This record gives sequence, structure tokens and C-alpha cells, in this order.
Amino acid sequence: MVRELTSFFVAVFSVLYIYQVALLAENPGSYDQYLTLVRNPFMIGFSIIILGFTLYHSLTWFYLIGRVQPLKIGGKETTPGQSLIVNTVLLLIISIVVISLFLVGK
Repeated sequence: MVRELTSFFVAVFSVLYIYQVALLAENPGSYDQYLTLVRNPFMIGFSIIILGFTLYHSLTWFYLIGRVQPLKIGGKETTPGQSLIVNTVLLLIISIVVISLFLVGK
């Protein structure tokens, strides 16, 4: 149930972020206001807490995938721990690629 509760906070953060981007697109001159809001200690703390919720939600989901749909490889079934490790490694690789794409633009 805790995992399901974390999805609520992730949804709130997503709606807030989409609203911020919409305001920024509506008035390009408001970029300084946007940066002020993002640099606010409350928003930084809120973002860190939401990051924790998101990581918890993702890791428990990856583990659950291995329990619900184990793969058969060579006559043996994969374990939930193996599913967790494989999906976490894929998440890290994809995250590194996306971050590097953003850094290339600078």
C-alpha cells in the first residue's frame, strides 16, 4: 500500500511540473520567476522527497514484475531479485543517456 501511496505524490509533482512548464511557455519573460521558484529551498526539499518516493515506487515495481511474470530461461525461472537488478541497471543506463543528451546541449 505504501507503493501505491507514493504514486499520488509523484502525480502531484508531475502536475506541478507541467503547470510550471506551461507558464514558462506562455510567457518566456517569466524564466527568472521560474528559476526563483525552482531554487526555493522548499521546492528543492520537495523535489528530493518526491525523488525518494519515485525511486521507492520504481524499485518495488521492478521487484513485483519478477514475481508476476517470471521468465523461463533454459528451463529455469528468473527470480524477482534478478528482475530488480536487470531493470535497475536499465534504468541507470537510460538515465545516464538522457542526462548526457541534456549536457551535450550546453
